[in-house]
Amino acid sequence: MGTLLQDIRYALRALRKSPGFTIIAVLTLALGIGANTALFSVVDAVLLRPLQFKNASRLVWGWGNCPLCEHGAVSPSDFLDYRAQNQSFEHYGARSVGDSLFHLTGTDKPVQINGSMITVGYFDALGIQPRYGRVFTLADEKTSDPEVVILSQHLWQDRFGANPNIIGQSIALDGKTRTIVGVLASDMPVLTQADLWFPAPFENPGMQSRRSHFLRPIGLLKSGVTISQAQAELDTIAGRLATQFPETNKGWSQKLEPLHSVVVGNVRPAFLVLIGAVALVLLIACANIASLILARNTVRRRELAIRTALGAGRFRLVRQLLTESMILALLGGVAGIFVATAGVELLKQLGPQSLPRLEEANVNGVVLAFTFVVAIFNGLLFGLGPALKASRRDLTQGLKEGGSSGGSRAKHRAHNTLVVAEVALSLVVLIASGLLLNSFWRLMRAPLGFDPANVLTTEVSLLSPRYDDRQRRESFFRDLQERIQSAPGAAAAGFISELPLSGDGNDTFFTITEHPPANPNDNADEDFRVIDGDYFGAMRIPLLAGRIFERQDVSEDRQVIVVNEPFAQKYFPHESAIGKHLKLFEGKPQFATREIVGIVGGNKSFALEESLRPEMFIPDSHMRMSVVVRGAGDPAMLAAAVRQALRQIDPDQATSTFRTMSDVVSSSAANDRFNTLLLGAFAAIALLLTAAGIFGVLSYLVTQRTREIGLRMALGAQPTDVLRVIVGHGLRLVLLGLFIGVAGAFGVTRWMSSVLFGVTPTDPLTFTVVAFMLGSVALLASYIPARRAMRVDPMVALRYE
Repeated sequence: MGTLLQDIRYALRALRKSPGFTIIAVLTLALGIGANTALFSVVDAVLLRPLQFKNASRLVWGWGNCPLCEHGAVSPSDFLDYRAQNQSFEHYGARSVGDSLFHLTGTDKPVQINGSMITVGYFDALGIQPRYGRVFTLADEKTSDPEVVILSQHLWQDRFGANPNIIGQSIALDGKTRTIVGVLASDMPVLTQADLWFPAPFENPGMQSRRSHFLRPIGLLKSGVTISQAQAELDTIAGRLATQFPETNKGWSQKLEPLHSVVVGNVRPAFLVLIGAVALVLLIACANIASLILARNTVRRRELAIRTALGAGRFRLVRQLLTESMILALLGGVAGIFVATAGVELLKQLGPQSLPRLEEANVNGVVLAFTFVVAIFNGLLFGLGPALKASRRDLTQGLKEGGSSGGSRAKHRAHNTLVVAEVALSLVVLIASGLLLNSFWRLMRAPLGFDPANVLTTEVSLLSPRYDDRQRRESFFRDLQERIQSAPGAAAAGFISELPLSGDGNDTFFTITEHPPANPNDNADEDFRVIDGDYFGAMRIPLLAGRIFERQDVSEDRQVIVVNEPFAQKYFPHESAIGKHLKLFEGKPQFATREIVGIVGGNKSFALEESLRPEMFIPDSHMRMSVVVRGAGDPAMLAAAVRQALRQIDPDQATSTFRTMSDVVSSSAANDRFNTLLLGAFAAIALLLTAAGIFGVLSYLVTQRTREIGLRMALGAQPTDVLRVIVGHGLRLVLLGLFIGVAGAFGVTRWMSSVLFGVTPTDPLTFTVVAFMLGSVALLASYIPARRAMRVDPMVALRYE
């Protein structure tokens, strides 16, 4: 212990004597370790940390599974059968696929709030108990219209003044009185953005059909029951239902997945790429520090030789030099914690809202332990090699050389190797960043099928029961369209049930009357949306054949339908779709037969990276519609006109948030933008560190060869000859590093295929441009020391040392 303390004291003195070296090394390490720690904090929160639920490891999510869909929903009737017949779950509940909009009246002013329909067992499975009141009971489900609600703490505080006696009081939602039976606590994750919850009304006729799939089950496995055992039991139940109800349940089952995997989603591949990139950045930083230590140990040749002559063994020298490296690494780790703390806050601000659990990221005990391990590992990584190399020096030669310059090529081999490694590692990071940038550029320029420029959108949810009558709904939206289109600057206005790229969607079963399936129960399934007004005109979706909807199609409830081009190509590849008839399930006991009257262009509906999907459009007016308004200029200027039109038609009608369609498109690419930005930042750091490494090594080389350069110039060498030698040396190292880096990138980037759009993992253009850019920066880093070598005075150099 005494010798270790002596080594630490000596190492601190040695580092204090070289403040420039110490500061550069600590800052370089802080940058590398801080970036790794910040990213690990996010990875820990998003991927590694258990969900904030009681018994989170036993929670599973149920997907409706059929030959045409793998991640669908479950019908209410099927859910009730699964709930009644299973023996694998301690609690089994469900929630609706999407939230509902409600008008809360009776407060200062009408407001729209999000509500989520859940079943008994949902909160129980998640281990959630209300702060006040109770959860729903089976009696609450035995109704055709929900009579009770549970509030979020935010709504309770914001609209009801945090009244502790709120339980049992009534509120007006969509003109109907409902009783508050519970208030949740603020820190309870509930997997939705809802501000209130209402029980599933299983006696409502809309909940009776087994063809309507809109519930997402969630279950808490009994202790000792595995997900495989529960899956086998649900498969058995699904088989019985298919036998009992072949017309609706043939091919349908339920697929279980751990809730953690569902919440995390598909972010894992992108994070693996980012983890690999930031690890390479840290290796580049370590190579830089190792190069600095090698240069410093060269200057300390005489000191090390004297210590050896006085009896210090090789192990003693290695331990002393390694102690210095460890202290540097720990100092870099401490500084890296501050960098990571700032980095985590920055990532929270820059990160998209769709990135799950990002708000949970912080520098906690696990992250600090990770930082400590990384610091120790890096101390060994950049310190052990130089320490072993320095301890091998010949005693007599070291005493002869002292601190002189010069030296053989062998003495510079380690420096050269580190430069080659830095270039190769940097090229891999830069190519990965270049591929993501290329992918994002193509993603944002891929045809959408509609024109988002100058389009404003908001959501309107009509009051029930005031607008339960279809004619009143049709009249409301017709009047709203006319008022909006008469406003200055408005060009067209329309309405759609699920706005493209909003995350919402709907699908239905259908058959083609002219091409009936061999088995009557074999129905096709595609996406459909309800539209009204001049939706196609407002979105500039082109008409390719036939006609678009007329106002009379809605007002007279004509049985017509418009399909998009991908639908026509898929189902009518060798004939015209116009005039054909589709029998669709529209939530009613009987299928409705509609005639195809038009074909429009396809458009991106769910994600920018998806291909164009078949879609059907039905003319109607639903209780909840998105308003789409095209303006002649800035669409935000039309928000006041939309609000005024709504107030004029119905003063009790509230509006939700206004967004431009360009913002909707941008939000759809938020994850891709975040990944590209983050990897680009890592690539910039890698490029900076690599340029600094090349500059440092060649500057060291020039310093070591000052006497040689002076002698060459005294014998007649021209400054351009010196320039050629120094730059040529750097260029050889860079070219070797580029060659190794390209080979490494070919092997690494193939793992990026799942996060790329429109570009292959081995895109030749990206590889060529990035290699040329890195080579140019490296050449510039070589040129600066070479210019200094050109100015060496032969007489001064010959007197050097």
